[in-house]
Amino acid sequence: MAEIRQITDWRAPTSLGGVYERLLAAIGTDDFGATVLESVLTLTAGARRLYLFEATDREHTSLQYFFGEPGLANLLPTYERWYLPRDPVGDAFSAAPHSSNVAMQRVRPSDIAAPGFRRRFFDDAGIVERISIIQRGTDTWRGINIARHSSDGTCSDDELGSLIGLACLVLPMLPLNRRRRSVPQAVTVAQLEARFASRYPLLTGRERQVCARAAIGMSVEATALDLGIGKTSVLTYRQRAYQRLCVASPFELCALVAH
Repeated sequence: MAEIRQITDWRAPTSLGGVYERLLAAIGTDDFGATVLESVLTLTAGARRLYLFEATDREHTSLQYFFGEPGLANLLPTYERWYLPRDPVGDAFSAAPHSSNVAMQRVRPSDIAAPGFRRRFFDDAGIVERISIIQRGTDTWRGINIARHSSDGTCSDDELGSLIGLACLVLPMLPLNRRRRSVPQAVTVAQLEARFASRYPLLTGRERQVCARAAIGMSVEATALDLGIGKTSVLTYRQRAYQRLCVASPFELCALVAH
């Protein structure tokens, strides 16, 4: 039987101060999951697999991030179809029934009742323990799973305490991370210059600079001030670039590098 207990008291060690700042900076970016992983590896002897997820119930889970050995991604469709409802992590949800409740579950291979699930996701991969920390939000549960390989051994009490402290910082960030990732991020001038350089190598450096600023809607006057050149020069570079690119407006220019 998997160990499950509600967490009523947790403390974040002072070493998590810098970790927390890096996590805040990574919210909504492609680096968020990797930052969580780096934090776990800093606080423990190792982690073979890591999952960040939200769930409305034990059969409906949305995976935000996962890390694991090569080939793990190929197993995820099988997990979702056959093993998700049987995963013991669903039992931990009842230990966090109200908003802000936190529960910790410790699963060993012997706790897995489904033979196929145990073999494919634990025994074959040498996984000896999985720690799950669940937090109840307003309308979903948020969770982090950390699986340990036999070469790392099982978690010590100190490691568990550190993981609980980290999870209590990370889990409230998951909904915000999801929402921010769903909003298209504004493209910077530097990114547009790089796109013009890679896609249209015939453009000169100054033409790329002018085009990037035109693509984001910067006026001729603003471009001249930003680049420290005259308005006439801006118009000349823009006209040359338009001819090379066969476009006639900033809107058409933007379409070339919008994605």
